Amino acid sequence: MKLIKPSVEYIPQDNSVDGMYRHIERCGRICYKSEDKISEYSHNDFVGRMIKSGHTAMLEHGTVYLFFSCSPYDNKLYSHMGEYDCNPYTKGGFIGCDDNEQAEDGNYYDIMGDEASGNMQFCFTTNYRVLVENDWLDDLQYAVTPFDNHWPKRYTMKFICDRGVSHELVRHRRFSFAQESQRYCNYSRDKFNHEITFIDPSWNMLLSGVYNGIDKFDGDYFNHALRDAEKYYFKLLDLGWTPQQARSVLPNATKTEIVMTGFEDDWKHFFDLRLRGTTGKPHPDMLVVAQLAWNEFKDKLNLEL
Repeated sequence: MKLIKPSVEYIPQDNSVDGMYRHIERCGRICYKSEDKISEYSHNDFVGRMIKSGHTAMLEHGTVYLFFSCSPYDNKLYSHMGEYDCNPYTKGGFIGCDDNEQAEDGNYYDIMGDEASGNMQFCFTTNYRVLVENDWLDDLQYAVTPFDNHWPKRYTMKFICDRGVSHELVRHRRFSFAQESQRYCNYSRDKFNHEITFIDPSWNMLLSGVYNGIDKFDGDYFNHALRDAEKYYFKLLDLGWTPQQARSVLPNATKTEIVMTGFEDDWKHFFDLRLRGTTGKPHPDMLVVAQLAWNEFKDKLNLEL
C-alpha cells in the first residue's frame, strides 16, 4: 500500500499539428496508464487507432486554433464560418475586416502578415474531434499559433486525486476528460509495483504527522481499512476475478489520475464553484486540488481566473 498527497500539473500543448497529436496521446494514455509506450513516432498511430475504433473522446484534448480570412463574395467559405459559429464545442467568431482603417489600429491581419484586402476575418478555437467527425480536416491548413488576442484559449490540467474528488470533477460537463480506468488497470502488475496507491485526505494528514485535532487512532483505523481493501482486491484477482470486478472493494480514497481540458471561461466557472464556493462550501479535498490548479494557472500561465 502507498499513501500520497494530491497534486495538479498543467500540461501544455505544442503549437503544431504534430504537437496536437502528441498531446492527444499523452492525455489518452492516462486511461490505461500506458505512458511507457509513448515514443517519438507513436502519436500518429495512437490518434489513428482512436479514430478507427470510434474512441473519439480522446481527440477532444487536441486544441485547434483557426484563423480565416474570407472574402465577402466567397459564399461557400462564409457559410462554413456559420457552421463553426453554431458548433457547441467551438468558440470564437468574426473579429473584423482587414481594411486600411483596421490596419492602423494594429488588427489581426497585421499579426498574420497579410496585405489589406477588405476580407472578413474570423478566429475560432475548437478541438480535433470536431474536425474529424464533421469531415473538416482540410481546415487544418488554417491552423495557427494562437496570438495574444486570439480568444478563447483552452488549457489542460492533470489531477492526481482520490476517486471521490474525481466524481465531482466530471460533473463539469463542458470539459473534456481522460481518466485512469479501474476496469483495465490491474494493480497487481509490475507497472504498479504490486500495490494500490491511496490519497491521504486533507483532514487526516497522515503523511505530515499532523492530525488536525483528530486522534491518532482515527488515522490508524483509516490506514487499516485501506490495507484490508488492498488485500481483498488482490485476493479476488487470485481467485480469477477481473480488475473491473475486483475494483468493487476499492474505496473512494483510491488514487486516480484524471486530465481535464477546457476553455478559459469554463475554468473560471470551475474555480467559482470549487475554490470560491459560490454555490456552497466545497468539499475539503476538492478545495485542496482546486487551489493547486489555481496555483498552476497563476504561476505557469500568469492567469488569475
